[in-house]
Amino acid sequence: MEESLYSSKIKFPVYISVVICTYNRAGMLKDTLQSWLAVDKNHATVELIVADNNSTDPTYQTVHQFQNRVSNDIRYVFEAKPGLSFTRNKGIKEARGRIIAFVDDDVYFQEDWLKKIVDAFQDHPQADCIGGNSIPFFETKRPPWLTDDMFHVYGSTGSGTTGKAMKFPEHPFGVNMAFKRSVFEQVGMFNTTLGRIKTSLLSNEEKELFYRIDRAGFNTYYTPDVVIYHRIPAERLNRKWVLRRVYWQGISRVVFDQLIHRKTKFDLLKDAVIYTRRAIFG
Repeated sequence: MEESLYSSKIKFPVYISVVICTYNRAGMLKDTLQSWLAVDKNHATVELIVADNNSTDPTYQTVHQFQNRVSNDIRYVFEAKPGLSFTRNKGIKEARGRIIAFVDDDVYFQEDWLKKIVDAFQDHPQADCIGGNSIPFFETKRPPWLTDDMFHVYGSTGSGTTGKAMKFPEHPFGVNMAFKRSVFEQVGMFNTTLGRIKTSLLSNEEKELFYRIDRAGFNTYYTPDVVIYHRIPAERLNRKWVLRRVYWQGISRVVFDQLIHRKTKFDLLKDAVIYTRRAIFG
């Protein structure tokens, strides 16, 4: 890696670093930070890092207001290169914890979220990564055509209500996942070829990371007790947005397959068509 994971000077001991990556969603971020204040933090030394991907809205001012309320618990870092993977990598480099967790900027924390992460790593010492349970929180009435098996487009892994080892290709999603620092030291950080850039819905950066994690022999564990409520606004509750999301997932799959398997263009196109049909029609 170009830059050491320990580039930040350690000013105080931090056991868990929680990273929120954000881009031009100051309003939602404000609600997420307000939710963070209610999280029970008696079970670990913790810092919250807000990694701003060159936002042009009042993101900085929003974070600064919360910093004034909670002192050193919240840190603001800036990433100029556009892209979620660049921003996550910035968060990793700045993090000072032995555990590095990620959530999105449009979530509500369950009050025991932090405690359950600590419990998961303590109860499963062989686990190097923890995946949590993301529950959609619909901000308007859920349309009747939106079935439970479509929740994956909103960040739900569909991994069930029982804890278990996750075997690739099953893997946690970025809205709710945590890693031992040693994972990034061994396999590297997020691939910046993948991941959302501004308004695009390119993804699979998590899948590519967990592909390397699996090949390196690290263990991933899913626990339904680590709960995040993922806000789904009205503009995402229509077929047009779902089709756009599925379209970009098809592209993401093609890019991932080309990175990993080096398939021919014909095979990649065929795979994309098959995936899209399955995603839409089941």
